[in-house]
Amino acid sequence: MMTNNRWILFGLALSLLLISHRALAHHGFANFQMDQTSTIKGSVVDYELINPHVQITLKVEQEGGKSVEWNVEGVSLNMMVRAGFKRDSLKAGDIVSITGHPGKNGKPVLLLMKITLADGRVLSAPYE
Repeated sequence: MMTNNRWILFGLALSLLLISHRALAHHGFANFQMDQTSTIKGSVVDYELINPHVQITLKVEQEGGKSVEWNVEGVSLNMMVRAGFKRDSLKAGDIVSITGHPGKNGKPVLLLMKITLADGRVLSAPYE
């Protein structure tokens, strides 16, 4: 009987740990400088139209030939789809310009405001 109680306690503790991790991972916009904007232009490396946040990885060439990969975060899948984003809106190799709010930590991250596609179409994030 004592062994069953330990397994139940272990399962409960593990569940609480997993739930708390998800709650801490959802940071909202606190990590971004919402009073500033930046625009980057580069080649799409990856595009994931997923929950909890849409993710875009963009390879941006800098002076001297060095490139930096930027992580661009959008809002939830449902909000992005309602704003016109589709699974095939972007594909690896597409050249795009992305405007967004830069991260507070100085790392190459942006909170998506809008994307200008190579054909001139603009897709905007729904919260702007």
